[in-house]
Amino acid sequence: MAKRKYFFPVVVILLAAAMILSLRYGAVTSKWSDVSQAILNFDPANQGEQLVRYLRLPRMLGAVLVGAAFAISGALIQGITSNPIADSGLLGINSGAGLGLALVFTLNANPSPAMGVIGSFIGASVSILLIYLISTRVSFSLSPVRIVLLGAALSSFFAAVSQSISLIFDLNQDMTFWFVGGTANISWQQLQTIFPLILLGILGSCLISPQVTLLSLGDDTAISLGKNPSRIRQLSLFFVLLLAGSSVALVGTISFIGLIVPHVVRFFVGYDYRYVIPASGIFGALFFVVADIASRLIAPPLETPAGVIITIIGVPFLLLQIRKGSL
Repeated sequence: MAKRKYFFPVVVILLAAAMILSLRYGAVTSKWSDVSQAILNFDPANQGEQLVRYLRLPRMLGAVLVGAAFAISGALIQGITSNPIADSGLLGINSGAGLGLALVFTLNANPSPAMGVIGSFIGASVSILLIYLISTRVSFSLSPVRIVLLGAALSSFFAAVSQSISLIFDLNQDMTFWFVGGTANISWQQLQTIFPLILLGILGSCLISPQVTLLSLGDDTAISLGKNPSRIRQLSLFFVLLLAGSSVALVGTISFIGLIVPHVVRFFVGYDYRYVIPASGIFGALFFVVADIASRLIAPPLETPAGVIITIIGVPFLLLQIRKGSL
């Protein structure tokens, strides 16, 4: 497939370029010399190198990880539910993780990265469990409309509870960042905690991708080839939990990356999840890094949350999919 042949090298080159530009541009444009020295020969006394090393470098790496994680989680959910508009944000998983974070903030105004991850995992787990239990009362392959409506209801409920908690415990200033989503607060300490979890989720998703391809063709096809559909779904949801829960703990409740990216990727690489999963990872990373750069350049020196930019792109994309009959 010609498009697949060129997709991976082109996107990797664009991602590398975006990562480099992310280190230079922001409210203050850094010198190329500061960017290179901050990576290759860091001088702690140089303020320009400090900006790159301590703020922009972890922010860029976090954007790469989160973009890949959200995109792969969306591709997995779409594959196991045969739902073309599924996404961890639209299904309420991100909002569930956000509620877990809100509860953590009530216990500790300045929680450690590990506490944030644990809270996100608990909240995301509750959301995934509710979706799974409710949908399996009839069939896991409920119509896409019903699954999205279920996710929207859960998302609204979790968001309302989170905002109520923030008002009752006076957490508005602390929680605003997590509600809108962004990379501004990413630190090296957070990356050290969350990187292994996202890496495990990405590797696991790649390993299970052939089985997701079978499942996307229907349960009967998977069963006829000796596979257990329930087992595949449960394992896939575990990886979605790792990816979405970790990402929300890092950047907040950002939606639509997992909706947009797999659709774009499938146009180039087809519907085989052995290619869709890794392609979604690298294109999702590119998408989020570019959105993060845009968030700094739209209204400098102020910063537009990356989550807002992605939502502005994602809502019309969702409506377009509905109009095209993807439901």
